[in-house]
Amino acid sequence: MKRKVIQLAEKTLVVSLPSKWVKQQGIKKGEEVDVEPKNNTLLISTQSFPAEQKKTDVSGLNVMLGRYVGALYKAGYDSIEMRFKTKEQLETIQNILMRTCIGLEITEQGSRHIIAKEISKTEPEEFEGVLRRLFLFLISVAEDSVEAIKNSRFDEVEKITLRDDNINRFADFCRRIINKKRYDKLKESPLYFIVEELEKVGDNYRDICRHVSENHVKISRETERIFGETNAFLREFYELFYNFDFPRLEKFGSKKKPLTLEIRNAVMKAGKEDIPVLIHLYSITEGVFDMNGPLIAMNC
Repeated sequence: MKRKVIQLAEKTLVVSLPSKWVKQQGIKKGEEVDVEPKNNTLLISTQSFPAEQKKTDVSGLNVMLGRYVGALYKAGYDSIEMRFKTKEQLETIQNILMRTCIGLEITEQGSRHIIAKEISKTEPEEFEGVLRRLFLFLISVAEDSVEAIKNSRFDEVEKITLRDDNINRFADFCRRIINKKRYDKLKESPLYFIVEELEKVGDNYRDICRHVSENHVKISRETERIFGETNAFLREFYELFYNFDFPRLEKFGSKKKPLTLEIRNAVMKAGKEDIPVLIHLYSITEGVFDMNGPLIAMNC
């Protein structure tokens, strides 16, 4: 789409906004828009976000109901009305809303329907802080896990699994802001992938802790060592994310192949109780490394 530049007075140049976009955003005369220069690109955005509403019948969902409710939240709807059939479905909806949907609260509930609305606005300025908390919370889970497992503190290991709810809350909140188009548009796609991957990494740490706490597993010294190296690899990505440069990128990339080779070799020699732990550590390593592509794209 091309627009002709018009000159007003001696130094003022003006370009018109596309009428279709103006109507979609509900922009009125006298309102303000944000204008942000980025090299040879000019980003024009509005802070006037139209309220999004969703009415849906979820009475046919059971196994996938929780995921569907979570997806509605991440999609960015400000108001969600769900029709359900059973008590179990209602309990699932309430559980997901309370556990992971920051800012969305139940405002109306009937015998066969429930309405949840955004009672506190998700502001784009909050994104950076929540994303950093997601990183740091995940790193603390990783480091606390290996210490508790190494010292056979199984009650503590079990409690660490509960921290996954916070990882999910932070990740869902970040994805909600991205899907509401409230963040840097040039970084939305790579950031969404990174947030998704961080949540998956968290799931792997949770599953390691479940396996250890339920079976009172005492891992070998070799598995302990690899666990520590995997955690260090995660922290290295965090440092690369916030301080990106080529030497850090090269150092990070050079560690992936030796670490995955160590894990493969360890699996061949490990006892049956260590194998699930090592498999999850392998998934964590692959997941952390896979985030390098989107990160590079963000920094090109």
